[in-house]
Amino acid sequence: MLINTVLVFLQNILPIFVVFSLLFAQQDARYKSSSLESSQSSSQSRNQSSNQSSNKEKNNIYYLPIIYLLKTTGIGLIIVFLLSYFMPMLSQLFSGTGLEILFSILFSLIYCFIVISFLLNQTSSHKKSQDKMLLDQQTLTQQKTLVSLAILLLVLCVHGSYFSLYVMSLTIQNTALETLYSGIVVGVIIGTGICLSIAILLYFILVSLAKKLRSQIVCYFLLLFGVGQLIQGLQLLEQVDIISSTAHLWSTNYLIAEDSELGYFLTILFGYEATPSAMELIVYLSAIIVPILIAKINTSKQNSTASFMKGTS
Repeated sequence: MLINTVLVFLQNILPIFVVFSLLFAQQDARYKSSSLESSQSSSQSRNQSSNQSSNKEKNNIYYLPIIYLLKTTGIGLIIVFLLSYFMPMLSQLFSGTGLEILFSILFSLIYCFIVISFLLNQTSSHKKSQDKMLLDQQTLTQQKTLVSLAILLLVLCVHGSYFSLYVMSLTIQNTALETLYSGIVVGVIIGTGICLSIAILLYFILVSLAKKLRSQIVCYFLLLFGVGQLIQGLQLLEQVDIISSTAHLWSTNYLIAEDSELGYFLTILFGYEATPSAMELIVYLSAIIVPILIAKINTSKQNSTASFMKGTS
């Protein structure tokens, strides 16, 4: 029971720690890049840039206030409790596929909010170079904060509910209470330590990257995390035959097994699949390429508009 609890905890709770790590690394990258740019602008014109540099710091620093994180976590735990309580009823909906449909929708929402966050960050970096108004930057900061909190809430609800379902299934079994609770508590403590270690290591790896590339790399890591969540939702629909599953294209289990420690981590980080189907491969590549193309198109349009405005002025 102890080993199973640790494995289930890592599989379901580690994504929560990973998304915390990615969002905080994104915040740190934006803070340092804004500090670097404000110092460069102040060195060029010290008399006029004191107000501008402070404004840029306010514009570009991307805060995740602790009080908001605590409130989001509290709301998420309440939703997890409610989902756990109504899971037996939800599982009977849609001919016994209610849970799979619900969680596939939640996985899709995680991906959608991460795409929104990705596009907002690309827009923010472009607007920063065009020296937009303070109000525009403040609006972007508020939007990114709300989107990040929505991502945290959805990830907590989905993966927390899976672990809650595992705990509920154990309580139904005829197991001694002392053995049951000791196994769960010790497994949660060990799993929490492992998750914290991985999240902290991932955070410091990301923030130690080159300053010019750090923000973009973290954004792409977060996008890959969202694609992995989308693939999990697709697999749920394939399991209940809502989407027809096709034959596997290849198998890389001989290199990295999905049920290994590294396989678990890669699956959580960017949706690693050792035996992908054609449908999964198409969805995976499309989910990566489409947001990048949209960001490139928006950037080119804004560049054209900026060039036109400069030409007419």
